[in-house]
Amino acid sequence: MIPPATRQPAIPMEVFRKLVTSLSPEELARLPPEKLPENIPLDLVEEAPLYSRRALESLILAANAHHLERRLDLQARYGDEVMAALDKSRLTGNTANVKIFHYKLEDLERLHGRWQADQEPILLDRLGQAIRALNALLLDVRAENSDASMAAQLLRHQSADGEHAETIRQAIVKLHQHSERIENLLSRYFRVRLDIVQHEMHDKLQQVSRLDHQAETLRQQIEHLRTELEQTQTLWRRTVKKNQTNHQAEHLQSRISALVAEQRAREVSISENQLTLWLDALVDAALHPRTRNNLPIGQSDARMALYALLNRYCQQQESSAMQIARNPFLQVDPAQAIRFMLLSEQFILDYFSKKRNETTAWISDVAQVRSEDLDGLERMILGELKKSSRFRRRGG
Repeated sequence: MIPPATRQPAIPMEVFRKLVTSLSPEELARLPPEKLPENIPLDLVEEAPLYSRRALESLILAANAHHLERRLDLQARYGDEVMAALDKSRLTGNTANVKIFHYKLEDLERLHGRWQADQEPILLDRLGQAIRALNALLLDVRAENSDASMAAQLLRHQSADGEHAETIRQAIVKLHQHSERIENLLSRYFRVRLDIVQHEMHDKLQQVSRLDHQAETLRQQIEHLRTELEQTQTLWRRTVKKNQTNHQAEHLQSRISALVAEQRAREVSISENQLTLWLDALVDAALHPRTRNNLPIGQSDARMALYALLNRYCQQQESSAMQIARNPFLQVDPAQAIRFMLLSEQFILDYFSKKRNETTAWISDVAQVRSEDLDGLERMILGELKKSSRFRRRGG
């Protein structure tokens, strides 16, 4: 283990900038190079008073030589992996990924506050677009968090002494602080995202409810025409007026096709991408330690809305397959349509399989996603879905 620190920390860059403008050349020359910060920017010389520039240039050269010597010593003693971990600690803070995520999250929170105040539908649409933009950054931000965590773990297992111990200790602190900041941002995001998708799902369910009556009327018309078509096809085998009967059958098929097309046009579209986004919102919030123990009040409502929409998605796939099976003259690939009937539950299984594969980008010192947490969520969601009479494991 690393023993207690023996080396004083370097002068912070902002302090050094003030010293450059306030000290005389003689006082600057007496500053110990080992106390100066690493990677002093060259523009600092240009910003310094003219009378101090030569002394400052010499001081920076001495500091660079000292830090290079220490770097080579660290690399020789501890190897390339430790050196890479130390370098990573120097790049923490407002990295590009985290900075962009932070700014976009603040914009999202402000927009969410406006929407909560007036409930304008157009703002909910903008919120949906905003969370999709942030979702695109999630993997990179989580991967950065994982890298920082693994670097800190590697450094903790090093035995060091003297100034090396302090260097490693400071690096661990920086990496941990970086991971903490990311976890806090994720926690904020998971909360606001869950509230947004909850309202998205409720809006979708309301659309479904409004169109269900119209869809049922169309379904009854299709069934009536299909019965007529079956009677016509039976009559065709018996009658001598086959041409006339065949013309009538074609007319009925045309009307059925038109009604099926209208029925599909009136259906509320629920895509796999939408379901995956809604699932992510619930699963991430339920897994993250800083949100799962203090979830929003409406979280159970969001879960029930998701179950309803998952069932509706499966029903739509099965309904499409049944239409093809009962009306084979429709211009759709029957094998593809019937495949949906067999894979409704598989959607959930595939989702959690992919989620497990992604967990390597989630692991951090601050928050760890355990496989049993994912397993429990998967069992809970499948159990709730199976309570629906329309949702059954096929062939199981």
